[in-house]
Amino acid sequence: MIKRILIIIVVLAGVGQIHFQAEAKASDLEEISSGSSAPTAAPDTVHLNPKEPAGERIGEFSKGHQKWQTYVSATGFDEGKGEMYALHLGYGYFFLDNFSVNIDVLGSYIRSGIDDNGVAAGLDLILRQHPIKGHDNLWSLYLELGAGLQQQSTNFAGNRRFNFRLLGGGGATFRVAENTRLMAGMRYFHASDAGIEGGGGGFDGLQFYAGSMFPF
Repeated sequence: MIKRILIIIVVLAGVGQIHFQAEAKASDLEEISSGSSAPTAAPDTVHLNPKEPAGERIGEFSKGHQKWQTYVSATGFDEGKGEMYALHLGYGYFFLDNFSVNIDVLGSYIRSGIDDNGVAAGLDLILRQHPIKGHDNLWSLYLELGAGLQQQSTNFAGNRRFNFRLLGGGGATFRVAENTRLMAGMRYFHASDAGIEGGGGGFDGLQFYAGSMFPF
């Protein structure tokens, strides 16, 4: 009887051990399976673009991203016409990777060479492309082209105080914080009344500017 009991205990112990080992293996397989699932992207690589080379993130330049921008500009170099100094506030939206449309409003002080000094207010629509970027988007070079309107209190670019604006040029950005970039550039600048009242020659000069971008 004792011998039979011992045999039963040994059998039960063996079955228990086999069952325990089976459970352990199943648990290991479950952990391996869950561990092999796609890892969650790190915060700084959430916006990876599959078309970008490995190790380079498109980040705030990717389609659907937005930005605020503010900068100051100085416009001149059309002999005898004077200079214009402006504060610009703008909003940009990337409708394609590396390609944004921007709306800027501006207020200007005009030191006119053909009339009294005065002020102006304007609105620009600017297309901007970032074709060259540094590693991890630390910096970028961009090209831009735009057009706008300007109402001024003094003659500056012709016979009318309402003028059209054309501009084109390029610049660079440099990231100084997670959501802050410095920007600076140079543009060809034209302002005129498009010949509506004789034109008066318009203004053709250069505009230099610098400021900040705030992607979000």
